[in-house]
Amino acid sequence: MPFALVDCANFYVSCERVFAPSLRGVPVVVLSNNDGCVIARSEEVKAMGVPMGAPYFQHRRAFARAGVRVFSSNYALYADMSHRVMETLRTLTPDVEVYSIDEAFVGLPDLRPDAVLDLARELHARVLRWTGIPVRVGVGPTKTLCKVAGRLSKQDGTPVFSLVGRSDLDALLERVPVRDVWGVGKRTGPVLEAHGVRTARHLRDVPDVWARKTLRVVGLRTVWELRGVPCLPLEEAPPPRQSVTRSRSFGRTVTERRELEEAVATHTARAAEKLRAAGLAAGALQVFLCAGASASASRRAPEGGRDRAGACAVSLPASNHTPTLLKAALRCLDRLHEPGRAYYKAGVILAHLTPANPAQGHLFLPYRPEDEALMAAVDAVNRKHGRGAVTFGRCGTEQAWAMRRGLVSPAYTTRWEELPVAAL
Repeated sequence: MPFALVDCANFYVSCERVFAPSLRGVPVVVLSNNDGCVIARSEEVKAMGVPMGAPYFQHRRAFARAGVRVFSSNYALYADMSHRVMETLRTLTPDVEVYSIDEAFVGLPDLRPDAVLDLARELHARVLRWTGIPVRVGVGPTKTLCKVAGRLSKQDGTPVFSLVGRSDLDALLERVPVRDVWGVGKRTGPVLEAHGVRTARHLRDVPDVWARKTLRVVGLRTVWELRGVPCLPLEEAPPPRQSVTRSRSFGRTVTERRELEEAVATHTARAAEKLRAAGLAAGALQVFLCAGASASASRRAPEGGRDRAGACAVSLPASNHTPTLLKAALRCLDRLHEPGRAYYKAGVILAHLTPANPAQGHLFLPYRPEDEALMAAVDAVNRKHGRGAVTFGRCGTEQAWAMRRGLVSPAYTTRWEELPVAAL
């Protein structure tokens, strides 16, 4: 069965352009949390030489002179658009593995090479027509060769590239540096080059014994995949979650205990909501804080004088009951908080996950069905009226510490009041 890798082009930028046609052909960047760094660039910005991860403050004036449109991250929009892309792919084939927010592997039927190429073109056309998101489609007999095809698609500027039934496969693999082969890491690349293995073709042709000794089993699997032997099956169901993490950097450093409590409570409530949505309960909770020595020292020291302040973990009866998790999280905060210290980030990790139904009972704690009913009611109200319609008092109301997103676009697809309006 051949595979296809569907990769959304400049995904965050493309999402911004779907509902703002005036952005087409205009240089656009999307910034990271707190508007810190560039995390997505349009082709026009790439041509300006702006690297991925570039600090925004260093390029602010250049962007203004060049007319670059700048946006804060709008994760609600990006998550919804990603869901639309994946659902569109499932209209053509049920075999879809969501690899990341902007990539998916698709299983294709065993057809003639020209028919496979036609199906890949239909994938590209339907996603663009139904969602407005441009994608590149790389096709190959294995997932690793799909990745190679995707890279060749980018090199040639063609939206669809197939390696199925190609007589010039050797020459095509010769065009791909070994460091760009999927599965070859930053440490492995220089080792391979030191042995004269510089391209994907060289890696495909190394002896098995040498690959097993130098690259271990995982590397040997990559070599076989380059030869067209499938070693990585399509994973249509995501693996079971091991943990749920919720963390954010603050919009400014925080010194007040009250604001730290609000942040930790907000992250805990959001993580608990995710647990219930997945039908899980947590048997352990961890709170971590990141800080400098003090607010003044953080400003004076290089790169803000930032370090890891510490973490605190506790075990608890398996639960997804928000008040129970809030109590545990605030006990952890009691142990971590140092008065007078300036913090710039807080987070919560829920671990030891088990199915919520049936839940593992506790020998000394009675089962309280009203807790389950209360959480179901809270989630139902928030789903109907929007997140935050019902919240917990410890989460606060103003949240002045929250992440900065001064350039965020409307939530076009997830908030009624921000739906786009068409003028005819």
